[in-house]
Amino acid sequence: MPESLLTPQEVADWLKMSRVWVYKQVEKGLLPFHRVGEAIRFDPEEIRSYLNQRRGIKKAYSESPNPKRRSKLTLLVCNQ
Repeated sequence: MPESLLTPQEVADWLKMSRVWVYKQVEKGLLPFHRVGEAIRFDPEEIRSYLNQRRGIKKAYSESPNPKRRSKLTLLVCNQ
């Protein structure tokens, strides 16, 4: 029997993030989701794949004394 789809709150609880964060990731197109009527639902397997893909990404920040002015750089790291 396939796993049931998750609600935004269930995904937030699973990832230990806020529900607002989940919705922001959906809006940015970063978190895979499905529409069921007007509701948003998540396939657990797709969320696992998303997490596995994110493991290879590290963030680096350029030097700046003011943390608000640091520019964010995304570096892709290949595991070989």
